[in-house]
Amino acid sequence: MNSTSSMGAGLRTLSVVAMALVSLAAYASLAVFSKDEQPLRKAVEDAAMCFHFAGEFNGDGSARDKEVTRMQRKVCKKDGQRLVMQAYRKNPNDARLYPAVLMLDGLTSAPPLSEPEKARLCAVARTELVCN
Repeated sequence: MNSTSSMGAGLRTLSVVAMALVSLAAYASLAVFSKDEQPLRKAVEDAAMCFHFAGEFNGDGSARDKEVTRMQRKVCKKDGQRLVMQAYRKNPNDARLYPAVLMLDGLTSAPPLSEPEKARLCAVARTELVCN
């Protein structure tokens, strides 16, 4: 790979990350977390990024896959995912958590959401990426 194509891949990655961060910022501005809930806010944002990068992984061993894997290691933390799911189990009516819970469904070792529960969350969250 020459330096021009390497630079192009880097710019594409940067633009994808920027778009994801913009959408997360828009979501974060809607979901208000108190000062004490900042670890939960970060875990919710990380769940969205983890979901995003899961969709970017091709499985072909390319340089792009290696970069996606590096990014996943940064945001797909088990502790954060566990925090989101524990907060949801503690308060299943906290709509701020619905998008993250829906995105983590199937990405974690937790039991998957039941169809009625997923439909309930989708009706409120309207997260198009995971709700049809």
